[in-house]
Amino acid sequence: MTYAAVPEPAEPQGRATPVHFLFGYLVGVAFYLLVRTLGHLNPNVCQGQTLVALIVPLLLGPGGLGLAASQWNRPPRAIFGLGLVVASLFPALFFGARDIAGLRNFGCAGGYVVISPVGGKGFSEMTLTAGTSTPLRLRVGGFDVKTRPDRFTVAVQATNPLNETPAPVKVTVAQETNLRLGQEVPMTVSADPSGPTQQYTVNVNVTQEGGRTATGSLTVNVEDRSR
Repeated sequence: MTYAAVPEPAEPQGRATPVHFLFGYLVGVAFYLLVRTLGHLNPNVCQGQTLVALIVPLLLGPGGLGLAASQWNRPPRAIFGLGLVVASLFPALFFGARDIAGLRNFGCAGGYVVISPVGGKGFSEMTLTAGTSTPLRLRVGGFDVKTRPDRFTVAVQATNPLNETPAPVKVTVAQETNLRLGQEVPMTVSADPSGPTQQYTVNVNVTQEGGRTATGSLTVNVEDRSR
């Protein structure tokens, strides 16, 4: 009986040294700095910046691991790949995550509107008896006020699906212009005594000087006063 010869594993080609690791790390850092520099050429401070922050760690990390795994019998190349992996973690991923957090602080995530009862937390739906009114609070958040004016304009309107006259739900705001970030503005929602008992939506549109907008809404369920 004869047996097939088992092939001997390939001998490692070359000897890895810390220089190979350092070279891989420096190449990764250089690539990160190149992409970061090109990203700064983008005139839009929000659009495309998340991609710039994530593309380097996404390329260097898996790429470096793949290189190290495929070149295991060539230690210099394998350890070069490990250097790329380390560069993907620091500085690429470390500063990329910080840049993404900075985008949110800068206002790139957009603004938001919070509607709440007096002294309460924000909510999105309420029930109102026909012929009554309730005081609420409106607050603007999330916008950038470091490089843009801290002034906002708010427009509030309730839906009137049947085009009733007078409007079944009315909304008044104590201040519509020159709002400040985080300022609580009194808002009153009133239901007409003769209006249909159904569901309405209060739409809030906020604009920051420079064109940025945010929206909020509140669902108002109007019920008959006899209940």
